[in-house]
Amino acid sequence: MKTLHVNAGDLIRAVQDLSPLPASTVRLTQMIVDSRCGLNDVTELIAYDQALTMKLLRAANSAVSGSHEPVGNVGEAVARMGTAQVLTLAVASGTKSALQAGIPGYGFAEGALWRHSVAAAVGAEVTPAHCQVEIPAESFTAALLHDVGKLVLGRFLTPEILSQIDHAQSVDGLSRLEAEARVLSVHHAQLGGMIARHWNLPPRVVVGITHHHAPAGGEDVICDVTYVANHIAKRIESELDGRRYDPDIDPEVMERLGLTEDGMEDLWMVAIARYFEVKMRYNAV
Repeated sequence: MKTLHVNAGDLIRAVQDLSPLPASTVRLTQMIVDSRCGLNDVTELIAYDQALTMKLLRAANSAVSGSHEPVGNVGEAVARMGTAQVLTLAVASGTKSALQAGIPGYGFAEGALWRHSVAAAVGAEVTPAHCQVEIPAESFTAALLHDVGKLVLGRFLTPEILSQIDHAQSVDGLSRLEAEARVLSVHHAQLGGMIARHWNLPPRVVVGITHHHAPAGGEDVICDVTYVANHIAKRIESELDGRRYDPDIDPEVMERLGLTEDGMEDLWMVAIARYFEVKMRYNAV
């Protein structure tokens, strides 16, 4: 089979051409992981961003928040939702339009990548309650954006390139990720990490996205959480489509997170229920 090549420079230019995240969102991601910054700093930053303020108040006062007492200012909204959820909401609002796009090369109809991303973010949200290790706040954002690399790589998946990837999988026995790396010299997770870095997101978000398929390589718990969140999203989608999904979760990941098999099953059930609640919030973003 004749090998086609994608120019690496074209991929890099495509990453750089992506619309940047709002400056306030980038600053917020940096602030929340800075131990020197407190709720007052977060509140002040959001208060000067009218669009984000409206979205935050709408989310904090939605049925999803679980409170009947309305909040009327940013400080109360931040306190109610918590900084991790505020960060995820901010990043979601800045990326929803892009993630809504259809990506035929990956079998994503319009809106499918966004739903998968939301389901993964939900997975990251509920995982900490079932783990024995501390989960970093950046995990929510890494899970939400774990497949962002597909936005760029999908542009280069011509029928010829897809044929080569299929050949590498069916004939050479490679995984889809390995086949992408062979044919394109980069796979979507690596490209996603490049995008996160281009957006000036925290280093742990970059690492979590880059290694969400092979978490051991990232040597950070955020990679394990993002890996599990991706599997949770796939199971949620399969449940909604009436399909069966039997994930082969790496036992080493479960061990590092302190997750048992029973705990994982509980995690699935909580995540599926939570997805329907949280989806209402994101629909308002």
